[in-house]
Amino acid sequence: MYFAVIGAHVRGKSASPAMHTASFKALGINAVYIAIDVPRQELGCFAQLARLNFRGFNVTIPHKEEVVKFLDAVSAEARAVGAVNTVLVERNLLVGYNTDAHAVYHLAGGYMKGADVYIIGAGGAARATLFAAVKAEARRIYVTNRTAERAAALAEEFRQKFGRSVEAVPWGSGVKADVVVNATPIHDAVLADLGGASLYVDFVYIPTPRTRMVEEARRLGVRVVDGVDLLVEQGAQAEKIWLGVEPDREVMRKAVEEFLGI
Repeated sequence: MYFAVIGAHVRGKSASPAMHTASFKALGINAVYIAIDVPRQELGCFAQLARLNFRGFNVTIPHKEEVVKFLDAVSAEARAVGAVNTVLVERNLLVGYNTDAHAVYHLAGGYMKGADVYIIGAGGAARATLFAAVKAEARRIYVTNRTAERAAALAEEFRQKFGRSVEAVPWGSGVKADVVVNATPIHDAVLADLGGASLYVDFVYIPTPRTRMVEEARRLGVRVVDGVDLLVEQGAQAEKIWLGVEPDREVMRKAVEEFLGI
């Protein structure tokens, strides 16, 4: 069986091949997992090839939203999110799921319930986080993005879908929240005020999970869910979808940490 992660500049940089290869070996499953750089204009071509050659694949930046148009079916949750990061190939049909939303809800949902949540970003990861926050019954949700129009459109979309309080705020507005989430690739800047926060969540794990924001959170004594935590949890959920198994998350985490040199 063949699996892959597709995106921009993932070959040699993504920890997913190391993580899933170790997991498959521990499970006694004969499978290969590779990273493939797929330009946006070739996404449809890859989807057609995947029908005949893969059992499943993951999708990362910048294709999580775009890939939906090439799939045969999308789970109800992924459709609500508006983004897909995991695809199952079944009888030559491509079925999309969103395990990012599962990971955020599983790891941070308890902190989001009744809380103010501040989400940095407006792409696929931000969509998954928004869905998790709505599902967790957050009190208020704020969204910011360098391109203000994208944040405004995303906030309006989720207000209309779920009838919840979602507000777009200017980039660098200094919003204070109970839970702060970095759903962008930015790793080398302090993006938000963590004073008073109970949890910080960061999707970034490369170059290391110790981003400037993670360092700031730890300096302030704020609990952290870092990019490795999210990668392992969403990856474990992906394997359950592909193979119907419950993988060993410690095996997966160890493989990621070894890949990153932690």
